[in-house]
Amino acid sequence: MSYATPYAGLKIVDITQGFAGPYCAGIFALYGADVIKVEPFEGDWIRAIGESYGGQTPLGMVANPHKRSIALNLKSDAARDIVHKLAADADVFLESFRPGVAVRLGVGFDDIQKTNPNIIYGSVSGFGQTGPYAKRPGTDTVLQSFSGLVSVNKGNDGIPHRVGMLVPDTITGVYAHQAVAAALAGRGDEEEGIHLDLSLAQAMGAFLAPKAIERVLAGGEPRLLNAPAGSYETGDGGYIGLALVKEEQYARICDAMGLDDVRDDPRYADFELRAKNFDTLKPVFDARFKEKTTDEWVQIMRESDILAERINSIDDWLNDAHTIETGMAPEVEQVGVGGIPFPTVPGTTPRDANMDQLFPAIGEHGRDVLTGLGLNSEAIDGLVAKGAVHLPD
Repeated sequence: MSYATPYAGLKIVDITQGFAGPYCAGIFALYGADVIKVEPFEGDWIRAIGESYGGQTPLGMVANPHKRSIALNLKSDAARDIVHKLAADADVFLESFRPGVAVRLGVGFDDIQKTNPNIIYGSVSGFGQTGPYAKRPGTDTVLQSFSGLVSVNKGNDGIPHRVGMLVPDTITGVYAHQAVAAALAGRGDEEEGIHLDLSLAQAMGAFLAPKAIERVLAGGEPRLLNAPAGSYETGDGGYIGLALVKEEQYARICDAMGLDDVRDDPRYADFELRAKNFDTLKPVFDARFKEKTTDEWVQIMRESDILAERINSIDDWLNDAHTIETGMAPEVEQVGVGGIPFPTVPGTTPRDANMDQLFPAIGEHGRDVLTGLGLNSEAIDGLVAKGAVHLPD
């Protein structure tokens, strides 16, 4: 155990699919846990989302680093027995079926707790294990819509848009990791395990807590925040993101941009008035930003210590000198894929796990996992013949 791998010696059985649950388990793996990924013969369905490169997709790679994969048919009694054997000495068990499915498969909390009374069992789902929406399917888009996130992401066309990233899934993965880590820290004096309800709906509620509180206190739609903050097109077709958090920063922005008139205009004297009169203020900033290129504005803003930055593409970010020098996205080698950037979680560095692949192929470690349970080659081949286990060629 070390700062780099504080979870070394921790065993997690991960039968989740998609992104949220696997991402939670993947964070533990980044910190040194032995995460055994149990997936169906065709693989976790996240493997089929997006373009495949050498049998891997970007989403699948981010969610499953350093895991050991075994492919099981959970409808088989023999496969369920394997899951229980894996859980017998595990610290954590994670599943992401719709509520009730894990129970029907014989791997629900009560089932696993009989095998391992001290298990920390996490259920990742769209809407949680109880309530009127518990059985509803929940994906990232569904939860962006349900939580209200889409409503606060209106475009210039006035239409609420989905954020172009898996926000609920990613946030749920992070919060789920936090919840499981807290349970691990607190289990010392507990005599039995715990069932954690880890829903995307609840995670998004926590994520959007400031917005929820703001709506209640404002009695409806709150005023525009910190005008003239926003995104502005520049003269060469690029964009600048402009921000301000203190009142005195408005005058500094106006001085840097040569906008003395709006700096001194009483209609824009404070945050509240600028929000009220933003329909007349914004065109002034729109027009001024188009008078110079993105590089020129970035230079001006930096010289004036203004909260502003060019709006980068992902390629821009990857190739930025700061990204490279600070090691934010080091290159890692993946069999069948080659060198790829792998942005790190803050405070971690890529593990040297001495594995054939950083991201596992479907069932890649099945034979090793089963051997670790005490099964010999004949028994393993018998499980394959029964259709309980799939081993890659």
